[in-house]
Amino acid sequence: MGKRSLKIWFPAVRAGSGADVFIERLAQALATAGHEPVVQWFEHRYELTPWQLRKVQAPAGVDIVHANSWQAFAFKRAGIPLVVTEHHYVLDPGFRSYKSAVQHVYHRTLVGSFMRRSFAAADRITTDSRFTADVLARSAGVQVSGVIPLWVDYQKFSPAEHLPVSKAGQVFRLLYVGNASRRKGADIIPALAEQLGPGFEIRCTAGLRATTGIGAGANVTVLGRRSQQELIDEYRQCDAVLVPSRYEGFGYAALEAMACAKPVVGFSCGAVDEVVVDGESALLCRIDDVDALAVHCRRLAENRDLAREMGRRGRQRAVSVFTETDAVDAYVALYRSLVGA
Repeated sequence: MGKRSLKIWFPAVRAGSGADVFIERLAQALATAGHEPVVQWFEHRYELTPWQLRKVQAPAGVDIVHANSWQAFAFKRAGIPLVVTEHHYVLDPGFRSYKSAVQHVYHRTLVGSFMRRSFAAADRITTDSRFTADVLARSAGVQVSGVIPLWVDYQKFSPAEHLPVSKAGQVFRLLYVGNASRRKGADIIPALAEQLGPGFEIRCTAGLRATTGIGAGANVTVLGRRSQQELIDEYRQCDAVLVPSRYEGFGYAALEAMACAKPVVGFSCGAVDEVVVDGESALLCRIDDVDALAVHCRRLAENRDLAREMGRRGRQRAVSVFTETDAVDAYVALYRSLVGA
């Protein structure tokens, strides 16, 4: 007789970020595997006052509560195990220089308190990368129960079959997917575009968010928000994906690029180094070395066969290392260890 299905409650504050994508993808994957995820969204205003959600009633028959570290403490319910996921620890001293003074005060005075309460309330803590797990251990004294990498739908995020292949001499198309923050490296785009010149085009989209703060230029196109299919089309039509992040807890854009068989060009930072393999599926350089970044872009533009080979290797790595099956199996095993206990 097979094990019974689990009912998992995902209460979450809608933030328009990768954390939202994580919940949606995990819930869908769990449902496909025969479980019963219940996703419940709350307005963004509750990010400031998550304690107001303490009285929200858990759905009947829930086995597990799984929540983000910023609000998880508010969803701790008697008799129901709580799993907390930390995507990237905003109080990491290494993250300080990549955020504004206002963000830093907000993180220290409010978010820090919320996270500490969530970690204390958690029955298990997970992260998306070894990098974040190490940061939590070093900076917060928190030991995680599991490092479970993210994944994408490889049928949707896949190489194009019939798009024309760009050739040497044609404009080399770079795609930037991310918000206009210093952490994501959006501020270097104008300088990089100027260095590269008219033989390159950098197309910018924030996916779930509006791309504000990145100015359009002669070879910079600001696309704004894109639907999932429109985003996939952008990945398929570009020649390489630009990931100039200075700090990442995982790096969805890098994985989505590899899924669509596109090489990654960016900075060596945080968990991006865990997602890609420098020299095989990506060309990375030191953070803020825009000159080296431009050299990498020109190298791929001058050798389109190399770009395509790196994209092929990236696709192969993505579908074999970052799989939905492995992630779901790991989460379900974690849930069952708590239900059994």
